[in-house]
Amino acid sequence: MKLAYLVEVAALASAHSRPFIEDGCRIPNAVLGDYYIHSRNRFNRWMRDLNDVENKVQIRDPLHLFGLSPRYPVAMSLAEQILINDLVNRVWTVMLVARDRHNHAQNVESLAHNVFRSHLAVRHRALGVCVNDQSMSAEQVLHIEKLRTSSERWADLLNCGLMNEYALWEYAFDEVRARELYRDRFHEERIPPQNSQAWSLILAGMRHSFPDSGSLAAPIHDDDRLITRSIFDCFPQGSGTLAPWSLPTIQKSQRI
Repeated sequence: MKLAYLVEVAALASAHSRPFIEDGCRIPNAVLGDYYIHSRNRFNRWMRDLNDVENKVQIRDPLHLFGLSPRYPVAMSLAEQILINDLVNRVWTVMLVARDRHNHAQNVESLAHNVFRSHLAVRHRALGVCVNDQSMSAEQVLHIEKLRTSSERWADLLNCGLMNEYALWEYAFDEVRARELYRDRFHEERIPPQNSQAWSLILAGMRHSFPDSGSLAAPIHDDDRLITRSIFDCFPQGSGTLAPWSLPTIQKSQRI
C-alpha cells in the first residue's frame, strides 16, 4: 500500500462517520488499546528518527528505514509520512470525539486527544526539521509546504460537518475556512454516504492533491498499516454495505 493511499482511508472513514458515531455499543478496549499502542510506537519512532536527522546521525535500523525513499532526503520522507498521517489522525480524532458527544459519554475522547496532541508535537517538529535541513533543496521544502497546506484544507473539508454538528471547531486548522467549507458543502445537511457521486468527486480531488507517484509512492510502514486496521475494526459490522465506492474497494481496505 502506497503512502498516498492513506488519504483514501481518511475519506472512507469520513464517508461512513454517521453509522460509526451513532452506534451505541462501546468500542472494544482491545481495539482502542491497539490503536493507542501502535500510535505511541509510531510517535516514538518518528521522534527518534527526527532527532537523528537533526544530529546528522544515519538511520540504520531496518524497521526505521522502511517507508523512507532512498531517492529523497530522510527529513522529507519523514515529513511526508507525518503530514499524510496527520490528515487521517485528525479525521479519526474528530469522529471519536463526536461519537462520545453523540452518546453523552466519555469513553474515547481522552485517548483520542492524547494521540492527537502527540501528533501535533511530532508534526511541528518535522516541519521545523525540514526548514533547517541543508540536505533538502528549495524545491523539496516547497513540496512539503504544499503538502502541508493540502492536508490542512482536506482535513477541514472532511471534518467541517462534524465540527459544526458537535461544536468541535477547535480541531480545525483554520476555523474561518472550515466554517466557509461547511456552508458551501453542506447547506444544512451532511452529504450522505449513499451519495456516491459527491463522494467520488471528493475522492478524485484528493487523488489529484496526493498523487500516488514520486515520493508519495513509498510503501507505508507497518505502524500505519496496523493503525489503519484498528480504525476499521472500530466500525460496526455492515458498514461496508454503505460504501460510496465499490464493495471490493472496502474489502481491500479492511484487509490491510
